Amino acid sequence: MELDIQHSAARFAYIQARIEGSLVSNNEYKARVSPSLTGRTIMANISIGQPPIPQLVVMDTGSDILWVMCTPCTNCDNHLGLLFDPSMSSTFSPLCKTPCDFKGCSRCDPIPFTVTYADNSTASGMFGRDTVVFETTDEGTSRIPDVLFGCGHNIGQDTDPGHNGILGLNNGPDSLATKIGQKFSYCIGDLADPYYNYHQLILGEGADLEGYSTPFEVHNGFYYVTMEGISVGEKRLDIAPETFEMKKNRTGGVIIDTGSTITFLVDSVHRLLSKEVRNLLGWSFRQTTIEKSPWMQCFYGSISRDLVGFPVVTFHFADGADLALDSGSFFNQLNDNVFCMTVGPVSSLNLKSKPSLIGLLAQQSYSVGYDLVNQFVYFQRIDCELLSGG
Repeated sequence: MELDIQHSAARFAYIQARIEGSLVSNNEYKARVSPSLTGRTIMANISIGQPPIPQLVVMDTGSDILWVMCTPCTNCDNHLGLLFDPSMSSTFSPLCKTPCDFKGCSRCDPIPFTVTYADNSTASGMFGRDTVVFETTDEGTSRIPDVLFGCGHNIGQDTDPGHNGILGLNNGPDSLATKIGQKFSYCIGDLADPYYNYHQLILGEGADLEGYSTPFEVHNGFYYVTMEGISVGEKRLDIAPETFEMKKNRTGGVIIDTGSTITFLVDSVHRLLSKEVRNLLGWSFRQTTIEKSPWMQCFYGSISRDLVGFPVVTFHFADGADLALDSGSFFNQLNDNVFCMTVGPVSSLNLKSKPSLIGLLAQQSYSVGYDLVNQFVYFQRIDCELLSGG
């Protein structure tokens, strides 16, 4: 009943705003979001060029460049939909080392584009500019002309096939998050439900900056938050306050990230949390291991059937902000018979800086908003349908 009331109130406010004309479509930049084919990342549906060509791009809060696969393209077999063909767009212009008009210039020395990610996936090509098209709440479109982006003609190793590129959302100078109002939000529902259609990304003034806020700092292009502790049900785990702090040598700290599927915590915290989980599950569940990831805590059973009543695991942040993980966020159903914790030890990543990462699965059932000017991130637990205006 409470959800029905919230939904009706949100719908009423939306209708009233439409009637009064306060929802101005050219100030709204919205994209439908869906899980990738592997479920490891989330993809935003935007369009590029004139005529607009839809592109599914991975949302990445740890980078700033937008890039898409472009024809001609090498190793682009696993994309979805049409590739972007710059020669067919009337609004495309290459970024040349000397000024040049793409349509009327016989020779352009393009500025090269190349990017490499932590999983060793790569893309290279040239930089260009074109119009990027987003949706609006009232089912219209908003266009952003002359956007700098990478045209990827050569794609290297890709561990998460099925996308057409990457949408960088950190606070870098070339990020669309910086260029459009310096605020954005995304709402992620149940990633395990293939029929859930309300995941969304909003940039600019329409971003959802509601709920509890906690400050962030940016280091090396990543959003670092101040994590203060973890609770399992009503029990606060015995974790020293300095455990999650960034050290003077710039190691440690906690990053909130859309590019990582699962959460990685300091090894001592992971051991403490795993021990608490094993104590709660007792001898009711037989443990198993994953060959390629022996550090994962996995059990035989079904989340929906066997973990009814499992206590909520809560990540506590500065200024009273929390992320509450129910059993569907804290565990992941690996197959019909095995489920695993969605939290691993930092040591398994082999990263020199050893930061903890708050991954995508931990952010399910939340709207997460970023205010880049005042440097706050907002957590609001909500059904994304209530934010969709539908």
